[in-house]
Amino acid sequence: MTRRNMHLSGAVMIALALAACGEGGSPTPAAETTQTQAAEPPAPTVPALTLSDLPAPYNEADLERGKAVFAKCRNCHSLVAAEGARVGPNLHGVFERPTASAEGFRYSPALAEWPEETWRPDLLEQWLEKPKDFLPGSSMFFNGIDDADDRRDVIAFLLIETRR
Repeated sequence: MTRRNMHLSGAVMIALALAACGEGGSPTPAAETTQTQAAEPPAPTVPALTLSDLPAPYNEADLERGKAVFAKCRNCHSLVAAEGARVGPNLHGVFERPTASAEGFRYSPALAEWPEETWRPDLLEQWLEKPKDFLPGSSMFFNGIDDADDRRDVIAFLLIETRR
């Protein structure tokens, strides 16, 4: 079974990591796919979670704060299933798919060749702190989130919102 075809169990998916916010690269040219009219991805294979469903420390997060922190990411990433890639990949369902596999997005070689098969909160935590240091060669143009509570809150927000 290839990495791109792997389906993950619910427990592993919670151990995600988002994708997400930071899989740098560039959108596929319009000739290959239309960014605003991408084919609708399949529905997530697990139901949306609630804050109490999340593992510690994410179950203690401030989701409103996480949403506010994610506002910095909205110019580059969408969480809406029917939307395509922007400057960064669409993050809807990021926990149900292998890393560097969002439809209609061309990843940097560094991320495409990254040996991690799935995002987990600990990886996302490191990624969001300083993307360029975490994965040299990534093309994500983001300085990072310095505050550990902000990272916890945005990860909890993503664990929930990317499954809606």
